[in-house]
Amino acid sequence: MNVSIGTPSQRFNALDRLENKLAWAAKSLPRSRVSGVVIEIAMSHYRVAGLSRFLRLGECVSVDVGDRMQLGEVVRIEDGAVTLKPFDARCDAAIGARAFRADTLSLRPRPEWKGRVIDALGRPIDGEGELPQGDRSMPLDAEPPPALRRSRVKKPIRSGIRAVDLFTPLCAGQRIGIFAGSGVGKSTLLAMLARAPDFDTVVIALVGERGREVREFLDDALAANRKSAIAVVSTGDESPMMRRLAPRTAMAVDEYFRDRGDSVLLIVDSVTRFAHAARD
Repeated sequence: MNVSIGTPSQRFNALDRLENKLAWAAKSLPRSRVSGVVIEIAMSHYRVAGLSRFLRLGECVSVDVGDRMQLGEVVRIEDGAVTLKPFDARCDAAIGARAFRADTLSLRPRPEWKGRVIDALGRPIDGEGELPQGDRSMPLDAEPPPALRRSRVKKPIRSGIRAVDLFTPLCAGQRIGIFAGSGVGKSTLLAMLARAPDFDTVVIALVGERGREVREFLDDALAANRKSAIAVVSTGDESPMMRRLAPRTAMAVDEYFRDRGDSVLLIVDSVTRFAHAARD
Protein backbone atom coordinates (compact mmCIF):
# COMPACT_ATOMS: atom_id res chain seq x y z
CA MET A 1 0.00 0.00 0.00
CA ASN A 2 1.37 3.41 -1.00
CA VAL A 3 0.96 6.35 1.39
CA SER A 4 1.54 9.89 0.17
CA ILE A 5 2.74 12.43 2.76
CA GLY A 6 3.21 15.34 0.38
CA THR A 7 6.21 17.30 -0.75
CA PRO A 8 8.74 18.78 1.73
CA SER A 9 7.27 22.25 1.31
CA GLN A 10 3.76 20.93 2.05
CA ARG A 11 5.01 19.18 5.18
CA PHE A 12 6.72 22.39 6.39
CA ASN A 13 3.51 24.37 5.77
CA ALA A 14 1.53 21.85 7.80
CA LEU A 15 4.00 22.11 10.66
CA ASP A 16 3.76 25.91 10.55
CA ARG A 17 -0.03 25.74 10.74
CA LEU A 18 0.17 23.32 13.66
CA GLU A 19 2.63 25.61 15.47
CA ASN A 20 0.35 28.61 14.96
CA LYS A 21 -2.65 26.70 16.32
CA LEU A 22 -0.72 25.59 19.40
CA ALA A 23 0.48 29.16 20.02
CA TRP A 24 -3.10 30.44 19.70
CA ALA A 25 -4.35 27.79 22.12
CA ALA A 26 -1.64 28.64 24.65
CA LYS A 27 -2.70 32.30 24.62
CA SER A 28 -6.46 31.90 24.36
CA LEU A 29 -7.39 28.90 26.49
CA PRO A 30 -7.63 29.39 30.27
CA ARG A 31 -4.64 28.15 32.22
CA SER A 32 -5.08 25.72 35.06
CA ARG A 33 -4.05 27.06 38.48
CA VAL A 34 -3.35 25.14 41.64
CA SER A 35 -5.57 26.48 44.39
CA GLY A 36 -6.40 25.88 48.02
CA VAL A 37 -9.16 26.80 50.46
CA VAL A 38 -9.08 29.00 53.55
CA ILE A 39 -9.99 26.78 56.51
CA GLU A 40 -9.07 29.01 59.47
CA ILE A 41 -8.94 32.77 60.04
CA ALA A 42 -7.18 34.50 62.93
CA MET A 43 -6.47 38.15 63.63
CA SER A 44 -3.17 38.09 61.75
CA HIS A 45 -3.06 34.94 59.63
CA TYR A 46 -4.92 32.36 57.54
CA ARG A 47 -4.60 28.59 57.34
CA VAL A 48 -5.03 27.30 53.80
CA ALA A 49 -5.59 23.65 52.87
CA GLY A 50 -4.62 22.10 49.55
CA LEU A 51 -1.35 23.90 48.83
CA SER A 52 1.15 22.23 51.16
CA ARG A 53 2.80 20.14 48.43
CA PHE A 54 3.22 23.08 46.08
CA LEU A 55 4.73 25.80 48.29
CA ARG A 56 7.94 26.62 50.12
CA LEU A 57 8.54 28.93 53.06
CA GLY A 58 8.66 32.56 51.99
CA GLU A 59 6.62 32.10 48.82
CA CYS A 60 3.50 34.17 48.21
CA VAL A 61 -0.16 33.25 48.01
CA SER A 62 -3.06 35.43 46.86
CA VAL A 63 -6.45 34.99 48.55
CA ASP A 64 -9.74 35.96 46.93
CA VAL A 65 -11.45 38.37 49.34
CA GLY A 66 -14.29 39.30 47.00
CA ASP A 67 -13.45 42.59 45.35
CA ARG A 68 -9.70 42.00 45.16
CA MET A 69 -6.88 39.52 45.76
CA GLN A 70 -5.08 39.79 49.11
CA LEU A 71 -1.39 38.89 48.97
CA GLY A 72 0.40 37.11 51.80
CA GLU A 73 3.55 35.15 52.61
CA VAL A 74 3.84 31.51 53.67
CA VAL A 75 5.34 31.37 57.18
CA ARG A 76 4.55 27.76 58.13
CA ILE A 77 3.96 24.53 56.19
CA GLU A 78 2.24 21.49 57.67
CA ASP A 79 1.14 18.22 56.12
CA GLY A 80 -2.40 19.34 55.49
CA ALA A 81 -2.26 23.14 55.48
CA VAL A 82 -0.05 26.21 55.26
CA THR A 83 -0.09 29.28 57.47
CA LEU A 84 -0.25 32.53 55.56
CA LYS A 85 0.34 36.05 56.90
CA PRO A 86 -1.17 38.77 54.66
CA PHE A 87 0.76 41.92 53.92
CA ASP A 88 -2.36 43.94 54.72
CA ALA A 89 -3.09 44.79 58.33
CA ARG A 90 -6.42 42.90 58.27
CA CYS A 91 -7.54 39.42 57.25
CA ASP A 92 -10.52 40.11 54.98
CA ALA A 93 -11.21 36.64 53.53
CA ALA A 94 -14.01 34.30 54.54
CA ILE A 95 -13.92 30.59 55.31
CA GLY A 96 -13.87 28.71 52.02
CA ALA A 97 -12.23 31.51 50.04
CA ARG A 98 -9.97 30.33 47.23
CA ALA A 99 -6.22 30.83 47.56
CA PHE A 100 -3.77 30.67 44.67
CA ARG A 101 -0.01 30.41 44.44
CA ALA A 102 1.36 33.82 43.43
CA ASP A 103 4.49 34.91 41.64
CA THR A 104 7.67 35.44 43.62
CA LEU A 105 8.01 39.03 44.82
CA SER A 106 10.24 41.06 42.52
CA LEU A 107 10.70 44.58 41.18
CA ARG A 108 11.50 46.05 37.77
CA PRO A 109 13.24 49.34 38.63
CA ARG A 110 14.22 52.03 36.17
CA PRO A 111 16.39 55.16 36.49
CA GLU A 112 13.15 57.19 36.41
CA TRP A 113 12.37 55.87 39.89
CA LYS A 114 14.71 58.48 41.33
CA GLY A 115 12.74 61.09 43.20
CA ARG A 116 9.82 58.73 43.87
CA VAL A 117 8.34 57.24 47.03
CA ILE A 118 7.14 53.63 47.05
CA ASP A 119 5.75 51.19 49.59
CA ALA A 120 7.23 47.83 50.56
CA LEU A 121 5.55 46.11 47.59
CA GLY A 122 7.00 48.60 45.11
CA ARG A 123 3.77 50.55 44.57
CA PRO A 124 3.97 54.36 44.24
CA ILE A 125 2.53 56.27 47.20
CA ASP A 126 3.59 59.83 46.33
CA GLY A 127 0.60 60.64 44.11
CA GLU A 128 2.77 61.26 41.06
CA GLY A 129 1.35 58.54 38.84
CA GLU A 130 2.43 55.03 37.93
CA LEU A 131 6.05 53.92 37.99
CA PRO A 132 7.65 52.95 34.68
CA GLN A 133 8.72 49.31 34.69
CA GLY A 134 12.13 48.15 33.55
CA ASP A 135 13.05 45.10 31.48
CA ARG A 136 15.01 43.34 34.21
CA SER A 137 13.35 41.69 37.18
CA MET A 138 15.12 42.12 40.53
CA PRO A 139 14.19 39.47 43.13
CA LEU A 140 13.73 40.57 46.71
CA ASP A 141 15.80 37.63 47.96
CA ALA A 142 18.77 37.65 45.60
CA GLU A 143 21.80 35.55 46.48
CA PRO A 144 24.71 37.64 47.80
CA PRO A 145 27.83 37.71 45.61
CA PRO A 146 30.52 35.17 46.57
CA ALA A 147 33.17 36.46 48.94
CA LEU A 148 36.00 36.38 46.38
CA ARG A 149 33.97 38.41 43.87
CA ARG A 150 33.62 41.32 46.26
CA SER A 151 36.03 44.22 46.00
CA ARG A 152 38.20 45.18 48.92
CA VAL A 153 37.07 48.12 51.04
CA LYS A 154 39.59 50.78 50.09
CA LYS A 155 37.97 53.62 48.11
CA PRO A 156 37.31 56.57 50.48
CA ILE A 157 33.91 58.26 50.50
CA ARG A 158 33.39 61.89 51.44
CA SER A 159 30.41 62.13 53.74
CA GLY A 160 30.43 65.93 53.88
CA ILE A 161 30.36 65.73 57.68
CA ARG A 162 33.70 66.90 59.02
CA ALA A 163 33.53 64.98 62.29
CA VAL A 164 32.77 61.73 60.44
CA ASP A 165 35.42 62.27 57.75
CA LEU A 166 38.04 63.06 60.40
CA PHE A 167 37.35 60.52 63.15
CA THR A 168 35.48 57.65 61.41
CA PRO A 169 36.22 57.91 57.66
CA LEU A 170 33.99 55.84 55.39
CA CYS A 171 34.84 53.70 52.35
CA ALA A 172 32.81 52.33 49.44
CA GLY A 173 31.34 48.93 50.29
CA GLN A 174 31.42 49.56 54.02
CA ARG A 175 28.52 49.03 56.41
CA ILE A 176 28.03 51.22 59.45
CA GLY A 177 25.51 51.39 62.26
CA ILE A 178 24.38 54.47 64.15
CA PHE A 179 23.20 53.67 67.66
CA ALA A 180 21.86 56.21 70.14
CA GLY A 181 18.85 56.97 72.28
CA SER A 182 15.65 58.56 71.07
CA GLY A 183 15.66 62.19 70.00
CA VAL A 184 19.42 62.75 69.81
CA GLY A 185 19.65 63.24 66.02
CA LYS A 186 20.12 59.84 64.36
CA SER A 187 17.73 60.64 61.51
CA THR A 188 19.28 64.09 61.11
CA LEU A 189 22.72 62.51 60.75
CA LEU A 190 21.35 60.05 58.18
CA ALA A 191 19.87 62.94 56.20
CA MET A 192 23.28 64.63 56.21
CA LEU A 193 24.87 61.40 54.91
CA ALA A 194 22.23 61.24 52.16
CA ARG A 195 23.49 64.60 50.88
CA ALA A 196 27.07 63.33 50.53
CA PRO A 197 28.57 64.40 47.18
CA ASP A 198 30.14 61.03 46.29
CA PHE A 199 26.88 59.11 45.79
CA ASP A 200 24.98 58.95 42.48
CA THR A 201 21.88 57.37 44.01
CA VAL A 202 20.48 57.17 47.53
CA VAL A 203 17.96 54.48 48.53
CA ILE A 204 16.25 55.05 51.88
CA ALA A 205 14.05 52.55 53.73
CA LEU A 206 11.92 54.28 56.37
CA VAL A 207 10.65 51.47 58.59
CA GLY A 208 8.07 51.98 61.32
CA GLU A 209 8.17 55.78 61.27
CA ARG A 210 5.08 57.84 62.06
CA GLY A 211 3.44 59.35 58.98
CA ARG A 212 4.18 62.89 60.11
CA GLU A 213 7.88 62.05 60.55
CA VAL A 214 8.06 60.55 57.06
CA ARG A 215 6.66 63.75 55.54
CA GLU A 216 9.09 65.90 57.53
CA PHE A 217 12.07 63.74 56.56
CA LEU A 218 11.23 63.79 52.85
CA ASP A 219 10.27 67.47 52.62
CA ASP A 220 12.88 68.97 54.94
CA ALA A 221 15.88 66.73 55.57
CA LEU A 222 15.98 65.24 52.06
CA ALA A 223 14.72 68.18 50.02
CA ALA A 224 18.11 69.16 48.57
CA ASN A 225 18.83 65.61 47.36
CA ARG A 226 15.30 64.44 46.50
CA LYS A 227 15.88 63.97 42.76
CA SER A 228 18.63 61.39 43.30
CA ALA A 229 16.88 59.52 46.11
CA ILE A 230 14.32 56.73 46.21
CA ALA A 231 12.36 56.26 49.42
CA VAL A 232 10.78 52.95 50.45
CA VAL A 233 8.28 53.73 53.20
CA SER A 234 6.45 51.44 55.60
CA THR A 235 4.95 53.44 58.46
CA GLY A 236 4.22 52.25 61.96
CA ASP A 237 0.50 51.82 61.26
CA GLU A 238 1.15 49.23 58.53
CA SER A 239 1.34 45.51 59.20
CA PRO A 240 4.54 43.92 60.56
CA MET A 241 4.81 42.03 57.25
CA MET A 242 5.09 45.30 55.32
CA ARG A 243 7.61 46.73 57.78
CA ARG A 244 9.64 43.54 57.56
CA LEU A 245 9.54 43.66 53.75
CA ALA A 246 10.58 47.30 53.27
CA PRO A 247 14.37 46.82 53.75
CA ARG A 248 14.34 43.91 51.29
CA THR A 249 12.59 46.10 48.72
CA ALA A 250 15.12 48.87 49.28
CA MET A 251 17.96 46.37 48.86
CA ALA A 252 16.55 45.16 45.52
CA VAL A 253 16.35 48.76 44.24
CA ASP A 254 19.86 49.38 45.55
CA GLU A 255 21.21 46.30 43.72
CA TYR A 256 19.66 47.46 40.45
CA PHE A 257 21.47 50.79 40.55
CA ARG A 258 24.66 49.09 41.75
CA ASP A 259 24.57 46.81 38.70
CA ARG A 260 24.20 49.89 36.49
CA GLY A 261 27.52 51.16 37.84
CA ASP A 262 26.13 53.84 40.17
CA SER A 263 27.71 54.67 43.50
CA VAL A 264 24.78 53.89 45.80
CA LEU A 265 24.08 54.67 49.44
CA LEU A 266 21.54 52.44 51.20
CA ILE A 267 20.00 53.76 54.43
CA VAL A 268 17.66 51.77 56.69
CA ASP A 269 15.97 53.80 59.43
CA SER A 270 15.64 51.93 61.58
CA VAL A 271 17.01 48.41 61.96
CA THR A 272 15.49 48.27 65.45
CA ARG A 273 11.97 48.68 64.07
CA PHE A 274 12.75 46.11 61.37
CA ALA A 275 13.74 43.65 64.13
CA HIS A 276 10.51 44.43 66.00
CA ALA A 277 8.51 43.72 62.83
CA ALA A 278 10.34 40.42 62.25
CA ARG A 279 9.61 39.42 65.85
CA ASP A 280 5.91 40.31 65.49
